[in-house]
Amino acid sequence: MKERLVEGVKEIIEAMEKRGLKGDVYGVNCRNIEYGIKKGELADSSEYDDVGLGIRVIKNGRLGFGFCSPGHEKKGLDQAIVFSKVSQKIGLEFPEENKVPDVKTFDKKVEKAISQGKGADFTQELIDGCSSYADDILPTLGGVELFIGDEVVANTNGLFLEKTRTAMLGSVMATIPGEKTSITASEKEVSKKCDIDFEKVGIKSAEKVDSMREEIDLPPGDIPVMLGSRSLNQLFGFGLIPSFNGENVRKGKSVFSDRLNERVAHDRLILKDDPTQDWGIGSSPFDDEGVVSRPSELISEGVLKGFIYDLKEAQKSETTSTGNGLRANFKSPPDITERNLVLRGKDITYEELLPDGGILVDDVMGAHTANPVSGDFSVVANPVWLIEDGEKKGRIQGVMLSGNLPELLDTIHFADDHKKTYMSIGSTSLRLDTPSARLDEVTVSGK
Repeated sequence: MKERLVEGVKEIIEAMEKRGLKGDVYGVNCRNIEYGIKKGELADSSEYDDVGLGIRVIKNGRLGFGFCSPGHEKKGLDQAIVFSKVSQKIGLEFPEENKVPDVKTFDKKVEKAISQGKGADFTQELIDGCSSYADDILPTLGGVELFIGDEVVANTNGLFLEKTRTAMLGSVMATIPGEKTSITASEKEVSKKCDIDFEKVGIKSAEKVDSMREEIDLPPGDIPVMLGSRSLNQLFGFGLIPSFNGENVRKGKSVFSDRLNERVAHDRLILKDDPTQDWGIGSSPFDDEGVVSRPSELISEGVLKGFIYDLKEAQKSETTSTGNGLRANFKSPPDITERNLVLRGKDITYEELLPDGGILVDDVMGAHTANPVSGDFSVVANPVWLIEDGEKKGRIQGVMLSGNLPELLDTIHFADDHKKTYMSIGSTSLRLDTPSARLDEVTVSGK
């Protein structure tokens, strides 16, 4: 299939050149296999193949988009030309052929696991790890995902690039059933390599829910908050990262508009988008527009250094693409997307950061409702534990966190437990490499 995909890409580029058109083609052949858990058992499996060609063409200065499956190249190109007639004029320039970095994104062990049907075994390891912890703990939801994909990007400037990537994910929700209300907690691991200990993921989920058996009240007064990496990723990913999107900056919809080269955080904070890191969740040698990958500094030592752009927005903002043009699939044109966000500070051990008499938050809900212009947020936190003497003492129900994300950048502290994560809400996906963090100036309220 990869050979047919490459042939289709070349055929479309040749057809464009014969008609005197400029354009690019994105070809994809991806396979995603999922195994599901329901009520403590391996319940189902499914396979999804994404095979096709996304086509952009410029005619009379207007950009049109079309798509097709291999074998229907003429139809896809004609569709793009038709849509170019109703689009606005744009001076889009496609990238030239250039040397790309060597970025590790493909693991033969994942490919082998897919070919041997190991996903079912991995899922059973999740189930066994969770179930073995205590007799009344049940793995109720979750599963395993395995991914392998080939992608090709080419354009009429002579650029022709290929890449293959792999990924795997394991997640499980552990449940203690109750007569009126059940208690749940979940754990998830994601990697581009075949290095996930699925049994350990199951055990971690069971450990979490086991520590939630006792319900206690929220302490009075000012309460320091420890965010696990997942809750921090949601809060920052959906509440703050959109402010680095070049389109939002240009339209004044970013809290960081007009603040370039100003201090926006404490001097130990570093935030960058680095798709050149080996095995990063969103890493690759080039983006879906063929722009060569490079690290993009967003905040360096507390100073705002830059934003992220795709080709189209870079032209509108009179700058250059940062290699952040990604596509949801071949049926969608590129859009500005972070690729492998890395958040760092002065590393402090997790144990040192745990707030005595404070709370530990594992997950939040509502982060996507944060105001990207002001940075204000209000989220529901669950699960939440009280921390005393470095130990979880029980779960706290009905906790809400509110505050202002830009203001928190001055006082936030990071642990040394960096973790790669991937998550999505609706059409928005996040690929991050972040640690746990302590917040001392956030408003905590309870029921």
